[in-house]
Amino acid sequence: MTSEPLTGWHKTLPRKLTSQSQGSLLIASVSGRALARAAAEAGFVPLVADFFADLDTQALSYRAYKVPGDLSNGFDWASLEPVLGALSQDAPSPIIGLINGSGFEDRPELLDQIAERWPLLGNDAPCVSAVSDPARFFTSVARLSIPHAETRLEPPRDLSGWLAKRLGGAGGSHVVPADERPTARNVYFQKVVPGRQISLLFAANGTRSIVLGISEQWTSPTDGKPYRFGGACQPARARRDIAQNMSELVSRAAQHFRLKGLNSADFLLDGDEAVLLEINPRPGRTLDIFANAEPALIRVHLDALLDSRLPTEAPAVDGATASATVFAPRRLAIPELMNWPAWAVDLPIPGERIDKEYPICTVLAGAGSADAARRLVQARTSDILAMLSANGALSNRDRVLAHD
Repeated sequence: MTSEPLTGWHKTLPRKLTSQSQGSLLIASVSGRALARAAAEAGFVPLVADFFADLDTQALSYRAYKVPGDLSNGFDWASLEPVLGALSQDAPSPIIGLINGSGFEDRPELLDQIAERWPLLGNDAPCVSAVSDPARFFTSVARLSIPHAETRLEPPRDLSGWLAKRLGGAGGSHVVPADERPTARNVYFQKVVPGRQISLLFAANGTRSIVLGISEQWTSPTDGKPYRFGGACQPARARRDIAQNMSELVSRAAQHFRLKGLNSADFLLDGDEAVLLEINPRPGRTLDIFANAEPALIRVHLDALLDSRLPTEAPAVDGATASATVFAPRRLAIPELMNWPAWAVDLPIPGERIDKEYPICTVLAGAGSADAARRLVQARTSDILAMLSANGALSNRDRVLAHD
């Protein structure tokens, strides 16, 4: 398959934005690259604290510092605060505030600590706590008459047909059949619901909301992680009346929880029935596939938070786009001379060692339809593995196993 750079919606960004900016934005997330890109495209200076400090995150940001720790343990204030403090000292322009991505749903107290030092440009700790607590969240959505997956805090007597989900988990790797971890702690249980995975990206101002885009997601299953996130494309296949119904359900929930800024809501769509799975109270992983939205999504986010202003209609998005995660078929080291194509992002540092089934990078694609964009992005996943093989990081057998 071809590996030409994206055209049209894929933009080349300045490597170091400084004096001609509208101010600096602190970004704290498990991976901050997508937020850094969105901030840079909107004319702000990104200052990023995350667990990777990938090559392109560094290129997009004025500074990108790696937070001590790892994904399994998550953020803690003792390691996060010094990094944010160092970024603040290095800021080349006044800091507007801090935008948080993933990594805070199960520890909203960190948002309170952040808010004591910098303006928090996102949902506050009480809001995140209410949305991320299964007991409070699903009790509320039931009262709001929002169709949702049956959810329990205690394991059902018969575990068949149920999933176990870790509190605060993201990316689907934490979701397993309930009978495979019946004694697990820090989990809740959700009944299996059929359907396609649909995500609504929306902006809210505490009282009103507007859906900005609808995407469809798919999984990349592996042993022990059958629901691992694989990728997403837009626009999603959904009849107008069904999309309108999901938008109304989102509006109901957003008003109840007083959500603000960019958020996303995940549904399973089976025929005409849409069932809510969760709301992510932060900018989500679909930022990349809506990257060419006009107005820029970060502007929408800040307008909603700072001025309670929402767009009168969904931003225009040029064409169909898709993204997918490339996972390592075995433990490998990134080659020193890897020549990454323009459509690859989240680029690891040369020499970095990546464990088996961990993400290597993300690939992007634009096409005339969502189906074509999805096919292209999946082909580009194979292209990355072929490049790693050509550079000696993988064997041909690894490529075949990963493709299968």
